Amino acid sequence: MESIQTDVLVIGGGGAGSRAALSAKISNPGLNVTLATTGKYGFSGSTNFFASETLGINAPFNYENDGDNPQIYLEDIIETGAGLANKKLCGIIASESKERVLDLVKIGICFDLSSEGAPKQRRLSGCTKARSLSVNGKTGVEIVKALKNENIKKGVNIIENCKLLELIVENNQARGGVFIFNGKPLLITSKAVILATGGAGGLFSFNVNPPDISGTGYAVALKAGAELTNIEFIQIGPGVVYPNKKFIIHSYMWSFLPGLRNIKNEDFLLQYLPPGLNYKDILNEKRFSFPFSCRTDAKYLDIALFKEIKKGNATANSGIFLDISHVPFNEIKEKAQIVYDFFKKSGFDIYREKLEIAPMVQSFNGGVIINEMGETRVNGLFAAGEASGGIHGADRPGGNNLIDCQVFGHRAGCSAAAWAGLVKIAESSEHFTCLKAAEVEKQIAIENGADKQLIHNPDRSLKDLFSENLSIVRNREGLNKVIETTERIFSEVQKGAISAISGVYHTAIIGNAIAMAASAREESRGTHYREDFPSLSPSFGKRINIIFKNNRNTIEFEKATENAGGIL
Repeated sequence: MESIQTDVLVIGGGGAGSRAALSAKISNPGLNVTLATTGKYGFSGSTNFFASETLGINAPFNYENDGDNPQIYLEDIIETGAGLANKKLCGIIASESKERVLDLVKIGICFDLSSEGAPKQRRLSGCTKARSLSVNGKTGVEIVKALKNENIKKGVNIIENCKLLELIVENNQARGGVFIFNGKPLLITSKAVILATGGAGGLFSFNVNPPDISGTGYAVALKAGAELTNIEFIQIGPGVVYPNKKFIIHSYMWSFLPGLRNIKNEDFLLQYLPPGLNYKDILNEKRFSFPFSCRTDAKYLDIALFKEIKKGNATANSGIFLDISHVPFNEIKEKAQIVYDFFKKSGFDIYREKLEIAPMVQSFNGGVIINEMGETRVNGLFAAGEASGGIHGADRPGGNNLIDCQVFGHRAGCSAAAWAGLVKIAESSEHFTCLKAAEVEKQIAIENGADKQLIHNPDRSLKDLFSENLSIVRNREGLNKVIETTERIFSEVQKGAISAISGVYHTAIIGNAIAMAASAREESRGTHYREDFPSLSPSFGKRINIIFKNNRNTIEFEKATENAGGIL
C-alpha cells in the first residue's frame, strides 16, 4: 500500500476542514499539515454547495441596530436547542463568532452591504435578531474559496480524490487513515487527525448535499471508539425535486403564499391543519422556519408534504407542485431574485412553470462528541463542523452551521497542532498495513455494486428505507424496520459476506444509530417528531449518545439540562 506521513491530517475540504487546516498551519508553521478531500478541493463538501437564497453565517455584530449581542445570541442557541445543546460549546460560538468572521473579512470575504454601505444582516429561523451575513447566497462557496487560497499560500498539502475508508487507531490513539486514492489504496499516517467530513444527507433519497456527504465520518469515528450524540436530530425542509437542481425553499418564496397541489390538483394542506390554524398563517410562519421543527406551527406544512407524498399523491418526480403564478412577475424578481436567476440559468422559469418540492435533508444537528477544544474521546482525534456533535441541540438557529465550522474548525486546528507537537510520528506495522491493504483491495473490487448488497427488499434501497422511516414523521413500526434491516447487514459483515469497510456497512451503522436514538426518544422535540409520541416530555431533557461495541450500536442517556441551561 502506498503511504504518506504527515503531522496533522485533516479529512474534509469544506468550511470546517479548510479552517482547521489553516489554523493548524498558522499556529505551528513548522508542522506538515495535509488536507485530504473526497473530490476536487473547492467543490466537494456541503459548504461548497449553493442551495439557498439566504445561506449565511451568524455573528452578533448588531449592524441592524436591533440590540443584538453575544448574550442574546447564546440565549437563542440554547432556546432553539430545546435543552440538548452543550452550553459551554454554545457560549464559545456566541463569544468568538465575531472574531472568526473578521478573520474571513481579512482574507477577502466581502459580505452583502445595505443601501447605506454597512454590512447587511438578516434574521433567520431560530434567531430573535438579525445576525446572518451573506455573500449573495453563495456564502459557503466564497468562504471555502478564500480559505483554500490561504491554505495554498501557507503550504498546506492538498490531496484530492481521496475517499476515506477507515481511521487508524492504535491503543486509543488516532494514527491516520486508510483511503482510496485515484482507485488505489493509500495509507496516511499522522500524529493528529481532524475529522471534518460533514454530515450524512447522502443516506436519504432527497437531500441538498453533494454526493460525498454520506455519513462515512460518523461511522468510522464510531468504529474507532468515538461517540455520537444528538444524531436523531436532522434538519429537513422543503426543497426542489423538479427541475433536478437541489435548492431549498424558504424565506421570500413562502411570503408569496404559493399554492400547494398534489398530482390530482388538490389543495390538500387544510386537511392536515388542526382547528384554529389557517393556510395563510402557516405559510407566513414557514417563511421563518425552513427546517421542520416541533417548535413552530409551520411543522404542519412539512408533515402534510411528507404524508401526501407517502399516500401516493406525488408527481412522477415524487414531489408536490408549488405554484406562484398568481404573483406579479416584478414582485418575484424583486423579492426572490436569487431563486429566479438560479433556475432561469438552467432553462426553468419559476413564474411560468411549477416547481415540484418534497422534504429534503439539509444537515445533521448531532455528530461526534467533542469538548471545548474539538477533542473527541479518542486521543489525537479531533472533529469540527457538521461532523461534530453537542454544539447544536434538538434544533439550531439558521446560519449557525457556517459559524460552527469557523469557530470549532479554528479550535480543532490549533488543538491538533499542539497535540502533534507533543507526540511522535506513528510507524505503521507491516502486519497492520498488509491487513488494511487486503481490505481496501476487496472494497475497490466491490465498490460499484456495494449499494445493491443485502437490501431487505430487492425493490427498495437503504436510502428509500431511511427516507420513509427516519425523515419527518417517525413511529415505532418504521424505526423497527430500519433497526432490523441494518442489524441483518451487521450479521453479514460478521460472516465476511460484506466488507467491514464498505459503504453499505457504514450506511447501515449510521442508519441504525439514528433509528436507535429516535426509538429511544419517546417524545417529539425539535426536529424529531414521533407521531406515536407527539408531545414533548420533560423526562427526555437528556442527550442520547451512541457507542459502537462488539460490532453493534448501543445507547447511553446523558443528562443535558445542567450543561444546556435547563431549557425545556
